[in-house]
Amino acid sequence: MNKKLITTIVTVASLFLAFSFSHGASAKKVSGNITWYNGVGKKGADGKKLGHWDAATKMGFDVPKKGTKLRVTTKAKPHKVITVYKYDVGRMPNAVLDVSPKAFKALGYKTSKGVVKGHYTY
Repeated sequence: MNKKLITTIVTVASLFLAFSFSHGASAKKVSGNITWYNGVGKKGADGKKLGHWDAATKMGFDVPKKGTKLRVTTKAKPHKVITVYKYDVGRMPNAVLDVSPKAFKALGYKTSKGVVKGHYTY
């Protein structure tokens, strides 16, 4: 093959790969308090009947699209990670995320603790 043609193909392929990996590679991270609320079985703000792995984000603070997969990580030990889905919003004066009691326990805490520091990404 022609050396010039090979160089052109390699250059175009490199640019394509660089462009592909530069978009969507960064996740949004929201840090703060994580609390729990008993919304299971109730209708969320997005119109869906809430389940154990659905969550509410803070109204006016961070508003991911409905159904967004949120990866939740606690700051304190045990450093647990769970996945919940955004289907509700709330005022939450002291938190950035509300999860169900089951999800809160999956983070490694009893509901009597009430609040845990952490973050979520999406």
